[in-house]
Amino acid sequence: MSEELENSLQQAIETYLGQRLRAIEEQISQLQTEFAEALTRLRESAASESLSGTSLSASIFAHFQAARAQQLTGAAALEKAPSSGETAAIKRAVEQIVKQQSQAEALSTLLVNVAGFAERVALFVIKNEQAIGWRVCESSDPTNLEAIRGVVLPLSSENLLSQAAHSRSSWRGAPESHSGNRALIDQLGGNPQNLAAVPLLARGRVVAVLYADSASSDPDTIGMDAIELLARVAAMAVDLVSSGHVQAAPVSEPEAAAPPAPAVSEIEMPAAAEAPAVEAEIEVKPEPAYVPQVEPQAPRVFVEPIVEPIDEQAVPEPLKARVAESVEESLPEVAPEAAAEEETQLATQPEPPAEIEAAPEVQPTPPLVETEPAPELQPSPTPSAPSFPSQYAAPLGSGRRYGVTEPELPLEVGEEERRLHNDARRFARLLVSEIKLYNEPKVREGRNNGDLYDRLREDIDRSRQMYDKRVAPPVAARHDYFHQELVNTLAEGDPAKLGASYPGASAL
Repeated sequence: MSEELENSLQQAIETYLGQRLRAIEEQISQLQTEFAEALTRLRESAASESLSGTSLSASIFAHFQAARAQQLTGAAALEKAPSSGETAAIKRAVEQIVKQQSQAEALSTLLVNVAGFAERVALFVIKNEQAIGWRVCESSDPTNLEAIRGVVLPLSSENLLSQAAHSRSSWRGAPESHSGNRALIDQLGGNPQNLAAVPLLARGRVVAVLYADSASSDPDTIGMDAIELLARVAAMAVDLVSSGHVQAAPVSEPEAAAPPAPAVSEIEMPAAAEAPAVEAEIEVKPEPAYVPQVEPQAPRVFVEPIVEPIDEQAVPEPLKARVAESVEESLPEVAPEAAAEEETQLATQPEPPAEIEAAPEVQPTPPLVETEPAPELQPSPTPSAPSFPSQYAAPLGSGRRYGVTEPELPLEVGEEERRLHNDARRFARLLVSEIKLYNEPKVREGRNNGDLYDRLREDIDRSRQMYDKRVAPPVAARHDYFHQELVNTLAEGDPAKLGASYPGASAL
């Protein structure tokens, strides 16, 4: 009985499970059929419809475009990166420029090296609101620097040179960008399609403009980065060369000191605008009309204050000849203008009694051929003089100018101190004369308007610093010769023309 119940229960369970499994199988089969039908419909839909115009296609296209742009930008950057050869050329150019000892050499070296980054380059010097052509060279023969004759453009005209000078920044573009570019191109020759201009700044002023052009319209034919770098190096080199000229070099022997060079506010172009046929000189040189009075050297022969008559027969002839040659060689040459000025002073001023001033003892040069020993001249002791530091002892020459008398000093001083006062006055006169020489238009306007100091503040302050550094403190403490020359030379004797902002003489 129990066995029948067990079989009956097992059969009931199997029947129930079979029914449930069949229902699940039917559902699975139905889902498989529906999935297959959905895949079929999707394939048919994908085959018949296009992605163009859909948001998905737009997103895919944008991603592809961004990737392509990034790839092209990276390739262009690699192409524009300077090669090792260009880097070496720039380094070599910088080394050559900084080694030059003059402004002309530095600027000539700049043109020679910049010619490798453009088809033609030229340099224009800025002076008196004009761009004056200096030299030009081409990339085919960069060492052939030709003078630019007769090319003078006012900065008031509309051209790339005035654009670079006024904006103090580089410019590059087509010739049609400025109405005055064609006039410049006609004077230089050729038919360039791409132009560039880079200003050279020294001490905050545009002293020159570097011009470059190319016959190709492709802007990459002019290497602006290299040109700007070399132009900046050349401007610094010009500034350093000028600073070296201004500083006083140590003097081992007593000789007339050279006048300091003017500041590099302008690169001097003598006779460029007046006579275009003459090649412009780039060196800073004062004009002859303003040659300062420089005292010639005293002969290196020590004499006693009281000269006893010497028997000429007792002095050997070779010694006489050597003394005469020594005296002639020790006298420096005086410019014709200075000689004329001295003659005028002799004609207008009474001749004072001749003085014989004791000079420092100098051992005579031994004769080349000894015939017989010359009698030894024993120098008499010189009176003691006030001692000053060596840098103030003889700033402008230690000799007296024979035949020409210095104007009387505004105060009483001793004989040795008088020489230092005269030196200080001549140095002040030199500084103020150069201010007037290189700023004549401003001087005229300042005199008319009574504001000389406002217009020439930078030049006056720089010259004041040079004067205070050069003149001995004992002299500066007694009288301000720089202020005196400003009033007499610039202000024509009227201190009011210097203006209300002028600080006046240094406090004594």
